[in-house]
Parts: sequence; structure tokens; C-alpha cells
Amino acid sequence: MLLQEIAGDLPPALRQLPAVRHAYRRGAAIYRVEESADAVYLVLSGRVRLTRVAGDGRESVLHVLKSGEVFGEVAALGAAKRPEQAIAMDDIVVAGWPAAEVHRRVLQTPQLAAWFSALLATRLAEAHDRIETLSFDPIPKRLARVILRHASRFGTRMADGRVRALPLTHEALAQEVATSREIITHHMNHFRANGLLNYSRREIEVVPERLATVLA
Repeated sequence: MLLQEIAGDLPPALRQLPAVRHAYRRGAAIYRVEESADAVYLVLSGRVRLTRVAGDGRESVLHVLKSGEVFGEVAALGAAKRPEQAIAMDDIVVAGWPAAEVHRRVLQTPQLAAWFSALLATRLAEAHDRIETLSFDPIPKRLARVILRHASRFGTRMADGRVRALPLTHEALAQEVATSREIITHHMNHFRANGLLNYSRREIEVVPERLATVLA
């Protein structure tokens, strides 16, 4: 997707800035924790996973972003270092704006400052919801929430009511649910056996109304 095709959703002060396109292969890091926050990014195609890494190397997923969404927003507000890492979930293309120029525009344009503040507030609220889910929900319910959110954000509803979306590996699901890949495989097989979803390496098909019964 070209920048101009989704630029209408961005604030004018950001839309008018020249951006540089970057392509990354699946699994590549756009940036890592504590690296210099030298750019703000927009996803043009593919999916980007934002994660934090624990001392033992385990990753905790903060957000999964799609085409048209901005990330690395702390750079626009003057942060010097990255608080999370951004990883390409697919072969992706992003657009990047120099952080210094975006920050200058934020200081000069109240509407742009409000837009970035609202974006940061939304991300914090989403992170709070994830923490609450991880704290109180059993694994099947946590897994169902992740899959339903993925289907809603990345899926296409078919005529028969199923939603078809790009796949999530069991390792990626384990990172989002905060458990092991083996436990994810067990519950995914259970969901499939009960007709709640079906999956392959190419796609995942979800029956949202059925899967939502796990949340009851």
C-alpha cells in the first residue's frame, strides 16, 4: 500500500512531512529496546508486533499493528530511547519520519500534539486491558480473546459467517497469552475439535460467535 492511499487518516501536520520507505523481511527487527528513538513509523503493508523482553529472554506482546497504524510514537514526544521492540510479522513495508522533525511539528502544532497524546493513551489503555486479562482469565479465555481480536482486526468475514485471517504461529500466540507453545497447541486442537476455528500455515478461520462462548 502506498503512503498517499492511507495518508488521509493522518493529521495534516504529519501527512505533509516527507517520509522514507523501508522494507523488512519477516522476523526482522525495525528497532529494539533501548535503541535510539530516531524515527516515527507508519505501517504500509503487513503486520508489526510490538513487544517487551524480560531478563530471561521471554517476550511479552504489547500490540499487533496493521496497515495504516503508526508506531514508535514516543519519539514524537521527545523520548530518547525505545521502551519496546518492533518486529516484522510478515514481509512488510513501513514509512519513517525523522523523530526530530516530527517532534518539532508536535511542539508547533497543538492538534498534532493532541493526536499523539491520544494515540499514546489508547496504547496504554490496551496494555492495561491485556494485563487485566493475564491476571484474572484462565488460558482458554485469554487465547480466545487474542484470536477474536486478531480476527476482528485482520480478518475478512465470509458469506457463511466465518472470518478468515492471516495465520498466527503457536509461538506468537504463546507470547500474547503468556504461556508455552505446547499449551497453546493443546487448546488450539481443542478449539478445532469443537468447531470453533480451523487453521493451517496459510490462514486461520474463526467462527466468532462460537469462539466467543469460551468467554462466557
